[in-house]
Amino acid sequence: MTTLLRRILCTAPTGASLSHRIPFSTSRRTPHRFRRSHRAPSSTPSPDAVSAAIASLPSRLTPTLLASSLASTSDLRLLFPLLTHSLGLPAFRPDPAPFLVAVKRLGTAALYHEFDRTCALFFSLLPSLPSPGPLLRAALYFYCEFRKPGKAFHVYTLMRSSADPAARPAADTYHTLFTTLLSRGGNDTMVHYMYMDTVSALFRQMLEEGIPPDTRSVNVLVRGYAQSLHLNDALRVFHQMGPHYGCQPDAFTYSYLVHGLSAQGRTKNARELFDEMREKGMVPTEPSCNAFVSALAVAGEVTEAERVMWEMAMAGTVVDHITRRAVVEELGRAGKRDDADRVVRKMEEMGILSVAERRELLGFIRDECGDGCFDADESRRGGDRRRRSG
Repeated sequence: MTTLLRRILCTAPTGASLSHRIPFSTSRRTPHRFRRSHRAPSSTPSPDAVSAAIASLPSRLTPTLLASSLASTSDLRLLFPLLTHSLGLPAFRPDPAPFLVAVKRLGTAALYHEFDRTCALFFSLLPSLPSPGPLLRAALYFYCEFRKPGKAFHVYTLMRSSADPAARPAADTYHTLFTTLLSRGGNDTMVHYMYMDTVSALFRQMLEEGIPPDTRSVNVLVRGYAQSLHLNDALRVFHQMGPHYGCQPDAFTYSYLVHGLSAQGRTKNARELFDEMREKGMVPTEPSCNAFVSALAVAGEVTEAERVMWEMAMAGTVVDHITRRAVVEELGRAGKRDDADRVVRKMEEMGILSVAERRELLGFIRDECGDGCFDADESRRGGDRRRRSG
């Protein structure tokens, strides 16, 4: 017992509440990554509402009529009770159609607990359901949307063990799993690299099952390695796309590589891929363009950074404020104050800069070279404005 807690207990009167005296919590705070989801289960529908919904069902219930009733039910909490009631009828035979309607409606409405109960119900009936492929694919997609990779992989194992060939995993299935795994961890490169082992294993399973990888699937591998800053692995996969996988890189493939190489400061390799990309008529994404221009400016290749910036502006991709500031600042530090001023003026003419950003950039150049560099120019611009107003 701590000294502070002993003092409080000794001074408190018998039977008095300590909730207003203890200035701290005696329970240990749960780390954020181990906390339970904040999604609270929705309230259970009243028995009267369930009875009324069951009474509204047709007397001779078929899977088609049940699917129509589930699609028209306004209260989504009643979908699961209607399903369980129909399965208890002697003449009713389980069918994927009603489950597919319920799964899609509950998943779209983000009602996870009702969705999970419905999926568990049809998982128990899976051997008796004909053509469960669309139902399994819908369940896997929504589990990925709910950020439940464990549940999604359970559906994936059910798909692999299904006797129906149409229910086996397809290229879209693997792409959904890849994207879900690499979306975890935010910008943490170590987390991305940890999940890359699972992504690589899934990719090998896809190849072993005879599913030809498309550009989207290979792009996930390139993106994962690039985000985890393992660029040699990303380049290896990139060079294997045509000879081994039979697909060609697109703008996203090049953008992932240019972004990763720029983050590592490998501007020479990034420039080679950027030029190859532009020769094919592709335009990089805005994040990769920002990273490439910033890396060139920081590496002292300010002229090249300026060229790429204007080229992308003409192509419709404008670099962000941080990148523009990096180019202007590096020009100022290199002693090219006239060039820095020219870049700012050109940005202003193109409508890229706001008034506040222009003032900030000109202030930086003024601080670098002194106020004398701008007195004549600013006075001349002020006289021009007065003559125009007159």
